[in-house]
Amino acid sequence: MSGQFQRLKVLIADDDETVRNLLEYHSQKRGFDPVLATCGEEFMELADDSFDVALLDLNMPRGSGFDCLKSLAAKLPDLPAVVLSSADEIQDAVSAMKAGALDYLTKPFDLDEVFHVLRQAIEVSRLRRENRELKESIGVSRPVNGLIGEGNTTRQLVSQIEKISAIDSTVLLKGESGVGKGLIARTIHYASARSAAPFVTVSCPALPRELLESELFGHEKGAFTGAHQRRVGKIEMAAGGTLFLDEIGDLPLDLQPKLLNVLQDREFQRVGGSQTIRTDIRVIAATNVDLEDQVKNREFREDLYYRLNVIPLEVPPLRQRIDDLKVLAAHFLDRVSRSRGLSKPVRLSDGALLAMQRYDWPGNIRQLENVLERASAFCDGQCIAESDLPAELRDNGESTEGDGSDKLNLANIPLRDLERAAVLQTLRAADGNKAEAARRLGVTEKSVYNKLKRFGFA
Repeated sequence: MSGQFQRLKVLIADDDETVRNLLEYHSQKRGFDPVLATCGEEFMELADDSFDVALLDLNMPRGSGFDCLKSLAAKLPDLPAVVLSSADEIQDAVSAMKAGALDYLTKPFDLDEVFHVLRQAIEVSRLRRENRELKESIGVSRPVNGLIGEGNTTRQLVSQIEKISAIDSTVLLKGESGVGKGLIARTIHYASARSAAPFVTVSCPALPRELLESELFGHEKGAFTGAHQRRVGKIEMAAGGTLFLDEIGDLPLDLQPKLLNVLQDREFQRVGGSQTIRTDIRVIAATNVDLEDQVKNREFREDLYYRLNVIPLEVPPLRQRIDDLKVLAAHFLDRVSRSRGLSKPVRLSDGALLAMQRYDWPGNIRQLENVLERASAFCDGQCIAESDLPAELRDNGESTEGDGSDKLNLANIPLRDLERAAVLQTLRAADGNKAEAARRLGVTEKSVYNKLKRFGFA
């Protein structure tokens, strides 16, 4: 309907009524429009191209999850699917990923993780589709330009990404939060020779040390309390593809030798296991902190740093790409307008554009996208005026210096201090609500908590 958000449509299939009702309720709360199926046959009857993503249990009556994946591959190859499995079906879940599922979740599941994985699956599917369409349109294999922009900085970055995609070396992406390091990692993968294999992400600060080790390397049955079944880790899941290690600076010191062994010798062992497992993966790591400083402070292993830093790529902040802001804004507004079914895209007034170009954007492209989505929801008609922008943009003026306010002057501020200021400013703007601050920053609530703890505020 014109003027309203078009909610993401998810097809949920599970024969357990309790699970269906739980997912239906929380889907609606989190911006999804759920449609429910009780078995595989019903799932296949309902599935069509109106859905943004599918979530299905592997073990269902009248058509298993594998049957559904086979049907999707033939009927709807662009519909991303995420599978649900119990702890004793992990091997089946990995097989499901080989059959076309983009990810899997184990029961009992964490609801935050469920909807994070669903949104990620939608984005990954979009990138795959764009990459395929680009290859078809130009008739040669070359990377999709996931970066929007026309300035010299962006053109140089795109040129570097194209060269990196053509080789198989380890990459270290460096840049502030919100600059698009995850998008660049996916772009490199889907433009590389490994594009047909999985792209698997691990967020290093999102899990406590014990769970992170199991997440990365997997574990054997009985390895620790609660390890009732063998679990395959993300390194095994990425076989033949790319493992993306986000915020690698948060990887605990005692796990760093195990990752070094993967990079150095291409082998590892599951937690509690004695079998050495060989692996063929490309590693792309990302950081928003200065790893060289962490090495000097003995917070990060020097040998691991040099293994990761084979091909370093600096991703510039938005304030260094202000020439791109107009085209970036048009891209995001066009996407928002299409999602709402508007006949014409929402646009920016000259005053709003000028205010945005004066702003320093501490949250970078992620913040820009959030600002535009909110402003477009509340503007009159289809033009965003300066008055529709958040107060920090309207009141920014020609300079952020010398007014004694909370606005950020980013010149000569160390990266760690900049991140600290951005998190605290966003938290204040959200009245101390960590969940809302996480939403505005585009990260998980746990990530906000971990950052506050690192800064001494939690």
